[in-house]
Amino acid sequence: MPLKAAYRAFVMARSAARCTAKTLEHYRYTVGSFIAWLEELGVSEVSQITPSHIRAYLLSLQERNLKDTTQHAHARGIKAWLNWLVQEGDLDQSPMHRVAMPKLAKRIPSPFRAEEVQRLLAACERKTAIGARDYAIALTLLDTGLRASELISLHIGDVDMRSGLVTILGKGQKQRTVRVGGKARSAILHMLALRAEAGNGDSLWVGYNVQGREVGRLSVHGLQIMLARLGRRAGVTPCSPHRFRRTFALWMLRDGCDLHSLRMLMGHSSLDILQRYLDLGGEDIERAHIAHSPRDKLLMSTERSLEKRPRMD
Repeated sequence: MPLKAAYRAFVMARSAARCTAKTLEHYRYTVGSFIAWLEELGVSEVSQITPSHIRAYLLSLQERNLKDTTQHAHARGIKAWLNWLVQEGDLDQSPMHRVAMPKLAKRIPSPFRAEEVQRLLAACERKTAIGARDYAIALTLLDTGLRASELISLHIGDVDMRSGLVTILGKGQKQRTVRVGGKARSAILHMLALRAEAGNGDSLWVGYNVQGREVGRLSVHGLQIMLARLGRRAGVTPCSPHRFRRTFALWMLRDGCDLHSLRMLMGHSSLDILQRYLDLGGEDIERAHIAHSPRDKLLMSTERSLEKRPRMD
């Protein structure tokens, strides 16, 4: 099969399978770039692709100093396309099966400390519409652990103001229910009371221009910029949706939330994916050891019980 025909068929199949627009764009970018690179080498059919071609392409991404996450995204897209061609019978075996995936550096942000969260909240000018929005967003992220895309997709009315429950459509079009706490709900109501308009497509979160006027739904990029600015004002960096998400995970775990419930709340398909959010730092290790030290806790309790036994003379 010609490369471009295989590419178009793959995108059509993924679209028919109701992949999200973001996923389709990922495939168009990664697979499309790989095909353009192959054509420059004179490769015109899928049967001509070899593991050496894939390795050379991934190496070219490294030489362009692209981020490791970008390199990994390209490899994932290529792998998905080639695996689909095998399923369709256009390839006997994927040439990707002999190619190692690019390694990702571990970049898990540390959770916020309690005093950092207080500084972030104090830096929000709650008497203004923008400050009230920033305050409500910070509390909602902290209270739910939502992904950036999940947060900005909320509409007015999605959050039940009595129970705090809200249904989220997360990754892979999977639904889950989370809860927004009382203080966050109060902050949302305060924000809405200061809004110039209740419209803007019924979006819960809106963006503002430099004149302070509403300009429609807040975007993921707008959310990232807003949090970065809030972090600079509060002297807390980095300040990002992902850092709020990890803070939610660790604070819930520290307060006794079980892993299964935490996995459901965060929208992870397995505990393995959740695990990277829960790498214990020094503070957690110290806390765990103080609470559960075999010598200081368990053995000591045994010694005390022995001391209380009456002596047999």
